[in-house]
Amino acid sequence: MKILVLGMGLMGPAVAKDCSEDPKAEKVTGCDIDDAKLKAAKKYVGNKKFDTKKVDITSHEALVAAMKGYDVVVNSTAAKFSMGVLKAAIQAKVNVVDLAGGGYPQEGDIYKEVEKAGVTAIPGCGVDPGLIDLLCGQAMEHMDEVDEVNFACGGLPKDPQPPLDYKIVFGGTRMPIRPGKVPMIVDGKLQEVDRYSEVESIFVDGYPEMEAFIDGFPSSLLKVCQEKKVKNFRGKTIRYGDFVEKLMFLLDLGVIGSKPVTYQGKEIVPVDFFHELIYPIIKFDEKAGDRDITVLLVKASGKSGELDIDVTYDMVDEYDEEHGVTSMAKTTGFTAAIIARMLARGTVKNKGIQWPIRVIRGPLFEELLSSLRERGVEITETITKTRNV
Repeated sequence: MKILVLGMGLMGPAVAKDCSEDPKAEKVTGCDIDDAKLKAAKKYVGNKKFDTKKVDITSHEALVAAMKGYDVVVNSTAAKFSMGVLKAAIQAKVNVVDLAGGGYPQEGDIYKEVEKAGVTAIPGCGVDPGLIDLLCGQAMEHMDEVDEVNFACGGLPKDPQPPLDYKIVFGGTRMPIRPGKVPMIVDGKLQEVDRYSEVESIFVDGYPEMEAFIDGFPSSLLKVCQEKKVKNFRGKTIRYGDFVEKLMFLLDLGVIGSKPVTYQGKEIVPVDFFHELIYPIIKFDEKAGDRDITVLLVKASGKSGELDIDVTYDMVDEYDEEHGVTSMAKTTGFTAAIIARMLARGTVKNKGIQWPIRVIRGPLFEELLSSLRERGVEITETITKTRNV
C-alpha cells in the first residue's frame, strides 16, 4: 500500500511513522510547505520506506499531482483545508482519511461527487471527532432504546502552568475560542445550547481538578443520536479547573471579542491580538520539556428488553517518553493511521463520504481498539446490566 500524509506538524509525523512500520506499506510520503518540518519528520520517522515532498496544499494542481499513484491520502492539516484536499482527491481518484471533521458538511452535493468519483473519504478520524464518535456508537449498539449519550474529552498539559493551565497540544497557533451556541439534544428535541455552559467537575488521579463544559460542532454523532431517538445528548470539552471562569472574564472585558476596535488610528480585532499575545505562553514545546495527557470519558444509558444498560468508556493517556510521542499524536494520529490502512487494504468498501461511526463497526471497531492497545493507548469499557426482580 502507498500512503501520502499531508502536514508534518504535531500529528502528521506520528501518522507517517506508524504507517511506515506496517510490513504491507510499500511507500509513505510526508508533505508540507515548511522545509524544517520535512527535515524533522524525516529524522523522526527514520524508515527507508518514508520520503518527503514539499507541497503547497493551497495549490489544487500541486495537490492533485502529489496525490496521484497513492492508495490513500491522510490529511493531518487544519480543518480549513479539508474541502480543498477532498476536491483534489476526487480529481486524483484517491481515497482520503481526514483527522479533522469540522471542515466537512453533514450533507450536500459533495457527497454525490465523492461517490461518483468512486473513492472513499472518511473524515473525523482523530479523538474528537473520531474515537469519541466510535465509542458512543458502540455503546448505543448494546441498547434497544437510548436515553442518554454524554461524552467529555480534552488534550491537556501534563504539568499545568498559570495563567490558563493550557497548551495547544493539537497544532496551530490559536486557542479554540468560539463563544456561541452548539446543537445538542435536550429532552428529545434538538436545541441550541450555550458553549461553556453546564460546567461539571472531572477528577483524575494524580492530576489537579478538571472541568467539562458544553462545546463542539454539528457532527455525525449528533445525527446518529437523532436517528436513534436519543433523549439527551451532550458533548463537552475538558480543561483544568476554573478555565471557563477565566474565559468568561476575558469575554466580559472584550479582550477576546470579535468586533473590531480602533487602536491608535488602526482597526484591530481583539481576539486576533489576544492570540498573537498569548501564543508564546501556550505553545506546546517538547524540546522545552512540555508533556501532555488526553482524557476521554463516554457514558451512555438506555434499555435492552427488560434490562437497564449503562455503558462507559474511559481513557487517560500520557506522553510516551520511551518513543517521544505526544499523547495527542498517539490517540489522534494512530487512530487515523490505523483507519487509513483499513481503507488502503480495501476493508472499507463503501464509496463516498463515510463517517467512522457508520463504517468502523464490528470487527473493524475491535481491530482499531486492539491496535491502539498495542501502541499503548488503553481504553476501558464497563457495561452494567440491571434487572428488577
